[in-house]
Amino acid sequence: MFRLFLTPGWFNGYDLLFESIALVVAMLIAVYSWRVYSLNKDNKFAYFSLAFILVSLSLIFKMFTQGVLYFFPVRETVAQVLRPAVGNGLEYADLFYRAGFFIQMASMLGAWLLIFLISQKTRERLKKYFELSQIALFVYLVLLISVISNFKYVVFYLTSAVLLGLIVLNYYKNYLNTGKNNAFLVMFSFLLILFGNIFLIFVYLYNPLYVIGEVLILCGFLLLLYTYRKIVKR
Repeated sequence: MFRLFLTPGWFNGYDLLFESIALVVAMLIAVYSWRVYSLNKDNKFAYFSLAFILVSLSLIFKMFTQGVLYFFPVRETVAQVLRPAVGNGLEYADLFYRAGFFIQMASMLGAWLLIFLISQKTRERLKKYFELSQIALFVYLVLLISVISNFKYVVFYLTSAVLLGLIVLNYYKNYLNTGKNNAFLVMFSFLLILFGNIFLIFVYLYNPLYVIGEVLILCGFLLLLYTYRKIVKR
């Protein structure tokens, strides 16, 4: 059965709990962002909402693929439902796993890319033709990286770490310019998620690093929700 990498057996299922919490956080941030957009019509909040919808989509597919891998009853049920498509001997099952991982990776990388663009200095981004053409190139690269990552998962987490590093840098600049506590908390939230992705890069060397990575990512999401609720209330 195809899987990206081995995870600690004792942690199987706990990571689904972590990701379900992160999913709720991502959906709440998407809703909060859309509410702010509906009030002030600032496109930045609409794009932020879209970014966290993509994060939610990624987490849903990650939970699904992991649930199928971890739990035999789920795996058998899915096999029965998809048997006409995957063949009686399930010879095409790996293609469906790879498709699930592809959607998971493409959605997450797309979300980080969108947040990176939002975090840059205010400009007419996403409106001018040359800006849109650049974004089309970025989307192509995200899709290409997601395909490659199905065969070498490290590429996905390396790319995520690079995008998150750029996001952290942009929010750090924002903190230096404003000196606001909320700006620091947003920067620190993405820094935790960045560290989590860095730990996940090295799971192939020592798979308990997966646990540390998942904990850091969850902490980053929770802190981001706390900070975003503070901003929205104001």
